[in-house]
Amino acid sequence: MTDLPPPPGGQPPYQGGMTPPPPGGYGAPPPPGGFGGASEEKNALGVWALVLGILGFLCCSIFTAIPAIFVGKASENAAAQGLATNGGLGKAGRILGWVQVILTALSVVLLVVLLGTGTVTAEELSDTYGL
Repeated sequence: MTDLPPPPGGQPPYQGGMTPPPPGGYGAPPPPGGFGGASEEKNALGVWALVLGILGFLCCSIFTAIPAIFVGKASENAAAQGLATNGGLGKAGRILGWVQVILTALSVVLLVVLLGTGTVTAEELSDTYGL
């Protein structure tokens, strides 16, 4: 080996073997709170709102549509406060809940009008739909 003076900066020249680590240490620390910095502690609200809204259309009508509205609003509030990252699911569940409530109300109004005008009788409804 040659007797070369160390380069400016005080570091001795590379002698071979393992690759030296890059200068500057390990880099900047990661942001707090995970990848995006937002907490995900209330993400279940958005999922529940969407599930309740879909169930309102499939089988449970207004019995899951009304909870979908309230849970969806809570999910949107949590997303606005930074406690959740899926406020869009909550909004979709809330919209599905409102649509189901409106459709149910229109169905009841239509039924009352049809029964009131005599277009449909209670016997016909009972025979046809088992009401």
